[in-house]
Amino acid sequence: MYNRYKEANQKTHPDTKKRYYKPSLYPDIEEKDTDIIHTVRPGERLDLLAYKYYGDVGLWWVISRANRLDPSDIGLDASTELRIPKEVGEVLRAYKSLNLG
Repeated sequence: MYNRYKEANQKTHPDTKKRYYKPSLYPDIEEKDTDIIHTVRPGERLDLLAYKYYGDVGLWWVISRANRLDPSDIGLDASTELRIPKEVGEVLRAYKSLNLG
C-alpha cells in the first residue's frame, strides 16, 4: 500500500526536540483524455475506488484531488460522476517532486 507519509519530510522542533511531519503539498491534477469517468454507486467510497482502479486503497487522495473533493470525507453521493486519473504514476512523481525537492 502506498504510504504518503513514509517519504514525508520530518522536522525537529529546536526547543522541544519533538519530531513532526512537514505539511504535505499536493499537485494539481490536469484533466486528460485518458481519464476514466466513473458514476458512483451506493456504498462506494474513495478508498474502494482507489483499490478498484489502482489496486491500492492508499491512493484515494488522487481521486479526491482530481475531483476537488473535501479530503476529510471519503464517502460519496450515489450518481456523482468522478474523474479517475489513469496515469497515476505522473501524479505520484509530481507529489514526490513537491515534497522531496
